Formats: sequence, C-alpha cells, structure tokens
Amino acid sequence: MKKRSTLLIIVSLFILSLSAFAQDAQEVTKAPYVEGFEKAKEIAADGSKPIIIDFYTDWCFWCKKFDKEQMITAQAIDYFTNEVVMAKVNAEVDTVLAKKFGVKGYPTFVLTSSSGDEIDRISGYLEIDEFIKTMSDYQKGIGTLQAVLADALKSEDRALYYTLADKYKYRGDSENARVWFDKILSGADKDSLSGEASMAIADMMRRNKNDDEAMAAYKQIIVDYAGTEFEGKGMLYVGHSHRRGKEFGNAIEAYNSVMEKYKGLQFAEEAELYIAITYKSKGDTALAITAYANFAKNWPESEDVEYANKQVRELRGE
Repeated sequence: MKKRSTLLIIVSLFILSLSAFAQDAQEVTKAPYVEGFEKAKEIAADGSKPIIIDFYTDWCFWCKKFDKEQMITAQAIDYFTNEVVMAKVNAEVDTVLAKKFGVKGYPTFVLTSSSGDEIDRISGYLEIDEFIKTMSDYQKGIGTLQAVLADALKSEDRALYYTLADKYKYRGDSENARVWFDKILSGADKDSLSGEASMAIADMMRRNKNDDEAMAAYKQIIVDYAGTEFEGKGMLYVGHSHRRGKEFGNAIEAYNSVMEKYKGLQFAEEAELYIAITYKSKGDTALAITAYANFAKNWPESEDVEYANKQVRELRGE
C-alpha cells in the first residue's frame, strides 16, 4: 500500500508539473499586443517605440495563420516585446480607422511612428524573419513608398514600377497606382510582369466596387494571356465576380469551366472549393455538403481539407 501511495503521489506531482509547464509555455510563446490603436499610442507616447497596426478580420485565413504560426516564434516574441508596440484592430469593427488608413486587404500591417503617422506597410502574409527585416528597413527609410518613388522617377526598371504601384494600390490610392501599372504595360510584350499588372488593375476595380469594369478586365486578361497562368487566374476571377454579384449559376458555370480546363491542377482545386462555397452562399445546403465532401475526397493533400470537412459538419448541424 505504501509503495502504491508513493507512486500515486509521484504521478500526481508529475501531472501537476506538466500542467504548470504547459501553462508557462503558453504564456511565454504568446507575443504581446494590445487591442486598439489608441491604447498603442498611449503606450508608445514616450516616443521610444514605433507602432504596428495589425488590421485583421475574423474570417481571414492568412490573419489566423500569422497569429498561429508566426506570433509564437522566439523572434516574434522578442520583436514585439522590445522593439515595437503591436495593436490588433478588427477592420470590420473599427471601420473608421481602417478607412483612414485605406486598408484594402487582410492582413495589413501598418508601421507608424509613436504618434501614429504611417511610415509604410506590409500587405499580406510574411514569415516572421522577412516581416521583421521589412519593418526594420522601413524604419531606416529603406523600401518605403517615398524611397521607391525617388528611385522609380529616375529608372526604367518595370519591376520597380510594380513595387511602387503595389504600394499605392494597398494604400487605397488607385489613381497613382494606375499611373505606374500603366507604365509597366506601355509598349511591353505580354510578359509575366504585364500579366501581374493587368490582374492588379482589375483587382483595384473590384475593390472599388466597379464590378462591370472588373468583369470586363478579367475577361480581357483571359484573351490577352491565353495559354499562361493569367488565363487561369482570369477565369477564376470571372467566377468570383459572378459569385459576389449573387449570380450563382454563372459563378458555378465559370468554376466548372476552370475545372474542365485545368484538370488535376491547382486552378481546378481552387475552383472546386469555390463551387462548394457558392452553393453555401446560395443557400443550397444539400449541394454544398456534397460539394465540400467531394472536394475533401478529390484533393486529400490540400491544406483546405480541414476547412471543407468542418463546413460539412456545420452544415449537417453536427
């Protein structure tokens, strides 16, 4: 009995130590941040640290991926503890702040001075090493909009033009973005850079709610870039445009065209997933369940299988 009691005590202490260790590990692996830009400015009021505003939404896959995979790294913990103040802002809640900074996509990370003046931004997902390097360069004046503009004005480098145009685009400055995208397209063959510029122009139209113009632009890309990856991208975005306009039948037809043309390829994978999403948006639960299940079966290696299976469970009420 004594041996058994001793063993039970040892096991209990071991379990408690594991629990404490897990709790401590959870605490130390969570990079610090505050909720809201005003709170961040209060903390940064002494001027010793800049601010990074993390504009996110609850549905944004890449926002969640950054939180889950990058914010738990040692580099992130050190950086957000010692170098900057991070403010998380739900762009669909604080719409005033999102509009003020011209946020057009998620995640968007805006680097500002301690007083809140923008230095520059990262639009989209980056691994933490590249993220920190980019933000550190911005603080030194490297790669900022003003620095790139100064270089572009004395250069004929179309790639540099694209970098500048992209910066304007994600600040919501469509007019200046279009100027530099057009310089890429002017007199150039239909190469990959001009394809990217054409897609970016169509995307600006879409984001600015110019749906008819965006649709026409995507259809023109399909023609102009036939036989390239941009044909597939254009076809997908025709489907996306129909779906956003609640033209569900046209959207499904467009996605089916992509699946037929790109059997077994990534474009087909994306199109099949969006067929399921379209059925769900349409309110056709039975077809949505079937479509999500088919996606999981047909693309077992896809990173979206978990998402598709979750949709099946939720639609079934499980």
